Amino acid sequence: MKRLFTLVVISLLFALVAPAAAQEATPEVSESLLAGLGYAELHIKAGDDNVEMPDQINAGRTLIVYENVGQESMHPLMLRLPDDLTVEQALADVGPEAMEPPAWFLDADFPGFVGETLPGHTSFAGVDLVAGPHLVLHDSAIHLDVVAADATPVPVQEPAVDGTVSMFEMGYEFPETIDSGRQVWEVTNVGEVPHELLLVRSVVPATAEQIIALFSSEDENATPVGGGPSFADVDPVGGVGW
Repeated sequence: MKRLFTLVVISLLFALVAPAAAQEATPEVSESLLAGLGYAELHIKAGDDNVEMPDQINAGRTLIVYENVGQESMHPLMLRLPDDLTVEQALADVGPEAMEPPAWFLDADFPGFVGETLPGHTSFAGVDLVAGPHLVLHDSAIHLDVVAADATPVPVQEPAVDGTVSMFEMGYEFPETIDSGRQVWEVTNVGEVPHELLLVRSVVPATAEQIIALFSSEDENATPVGGGPSFADVDPVGGVGW
């Protein structure tokens, strides 16, 4: 499994398990902290019944701008198909009749993507795309052709980052402290299998132990022993997909 390098824009209102007074308004696309660095943009506008996006983009460092204009939370991902798999076969394998991931799924490359995005919000991620056929997976699969650029590649401008995260099997390495506010994090998968990072906040007071107990529960309606939040009290604030 190739290493995943992703720059992700997140908005932290308070500490991850502390109460927050209000949800920060989603910034406009032009206000992305990664804007102005010369990255090509892949703009995706996702609704409940349709997804608008280009069918082709050049390879290289790319700013993904994912806008959720629907009424439901979106949790998409993107993958590059194995070299010996056709687009037609891949689309058939992940079609609406599919009941489980196809056998080739973990042989695909996952360049990184935005994390879960709430209705009315826009998420950003900077990823390195390699030429080849890709799929963006929502409720349906959409083919994206990443092509090698004809021009000489422009040196990539690296942004200043506010924190770094390493993902690996059964664990993460996180910054020791996290400030509130919009930030750019560098996320690297140093493990052998795909991983994702989802940052959440509780809208009610909660301890780390209560959050861990909640996410360890098999009941979506569970409330940790001794009080604490339910899943209805937990909102995603950023992250990076596979």
